[in-house]
Amino acid sequence: MRISSPKPEAQDRLAWAALYWAGQIGPAGFTRLLARFGSATAVIAASAEALALPGLSLTPAQVAAITSEAGRRLDQVEREIASLADDGIAVICSYEQGYPHALRDAQNPPPVVCISGELADEDMQGLAIVGTREPTADGRRVARAVARACAERGITVVSGLARGIDTVAHRAALDAGGRTVAVLGSGIRHIHPRSNIRLATRLIEHGALISEVAPDANPTAARLMARNRLTSALARGVLAVESTLTGGTLQTAADAWKQGRVVFACDWPTQVPQAEGTRSLIARGAEPILGAGAMDTIEHLLRIHEAPPPEQPPLL
Repeated sequence: MRISSPKPEAQDRLAWAALYWAGQIGPAGFTRLLARFGSATAVIAASAEALALPGLSLTPAQVAAITSEAGRRLDQVEREIASLADDGIAVICSYEQGYPHALRDAQNPPPVVCISGELADEDMQGLAIVGTREPTADGRRVARAVARACAERGITVVSGLARGIDTVAHRAALDAGGRTVAVLGSGIRHIHPRSNIRLATRLIEHGALISEVAPDANPTAARLMARNRLTSALARGVLAVESTLTGGTLQTAADAWKQGRVVFACDWPTQVPQAEGTRSLIARGAEPILGAGAMDTIEHLLRIHEAPPPEQPPLL
């Protein structure tokens, strides 16, 4: 029996995923290539000489990945997408229905995302709760209380499934019967850290996991940092519970400001390192939060920043 080849639209959808997952390019590079060649299929079919043009800003390694790896992976990507679908994981291109509308506000929206679970429109009106991987007891207490209060008020908690504040926030929201969304810095099949696999399984039942990288991709520092812009884009506001002066929490807050989100930061009276980052955010204009009792203020400002209804995705 002869297997027919995919229709042009389906073929280019596979090329989108193959190019983004195997081409070693980020969203900005993907956009430049599409603007130059017109379609992902045309990019994969392009010669190394055409891809090496100065205006595309590709490294030799990226050119090699596109010409050798991405083109060969079309059949593999088709099988991978089918396997993901069998496991209840959706692969969605940015031009398709179902692409999270809030991600269009992100800096360099990802061309392709994988989603496990259900990401509802109301989930993208929630609060991102982020912070250090090594919180104090007070930091854990506040993260837990705010996440629980969000759940009780029907506000989805968004975070990154990392150790520390992220884990506390996800778990507290679930324990209170709420919804929560985790943005991964790894592939959708590669839960990181491994200690949170059970938490991720719970989360899928009452929210979603979302990843912008290839399904089996390992976490890297660059990927973990890049996902911060998505964490802030998927919420109407970001609460920095505790943070040192370096790390992903301050980056998430910076991305939130750039994307028009409201930023909150806990105003700690103590002089521990975990308070230095939140103190710096308050100095830069973050709304100071004095413990979990400020939930009324958080909810009020989230409502002010509530997004309009999503627009239909642009057609190719």
